[in-house]
Amino acid sequence: MKKYTQEEFDNFKVVNGYKICPSGDYSNIKSLGENCSFGKNCSFGDCCSFGQNCSFGKNCSFGDWCSFGDRCSFGEYCIFGQNCSFGEYCRFGDCCSFGEYCSFGEYCSFGDWCSFGEYCIFGQNCSFENKGKAKKGYPFQSFIGCGSRFGSRTYIFNLQKGIFVRCGCYFGTLKDFKERVLTENGDPDYIKIVDILANKLK
Repeated sequence: MKKYTQEEFDNFKVVNGYKICPSGDYSNIKSLGENCSFGKNCSFGDCCSFGQNCSFGKNCSFGDWCSFGDRCSFGEYCIFGQNCSFGEYCRFGDCCSFGEYCSFGEYCSFGDWCSFGEYCIFGQNCSFENKGKAKKGYPFQSFIGCGSRFGSRTYIFNLQKGIFVRCGCYFGTLKDFKERVLTENGDPDYIKIVDILANKLK
């Protein structure tokens, strides 16, 4: 993967107001301006700073403490380190993962199968799993260690359309999830834990 210098980055073409940045390694560049458009599989080091309206392709990876302005968009399978911060109206594709202490502005939207570390902070009106906005307060609870796959993290989302559960490839309402657990593995303790966390969100 090509590692770009600051001089090379500064000389990239600008098309329709966007700087076009090919796939590559940008870990030596710490400050990237607004309206950048990056291809797939780009990698960025710690403490990178991006302006507004940047767009990123699939499979991009970012180090710790990166900061992003408003209205940035990210493709699928992007990975973010700890303490990354995002402005308002940022959009994330499916299967993105975030480290601990990441913070998100209002109206951010997250695709299916995204995973979040502990202590993440979310602004109001963020939306999850393409099911619409979360209710006020913390948008979800999560835990590991139950169900048929002990390593899978279970998320309980508190959305305006109701309580939804994500575990692995399953995503559905709280009621449907309970019925599925009883039918497939009959683990009442799993349901008890989900009920406790869901009640805390109400």
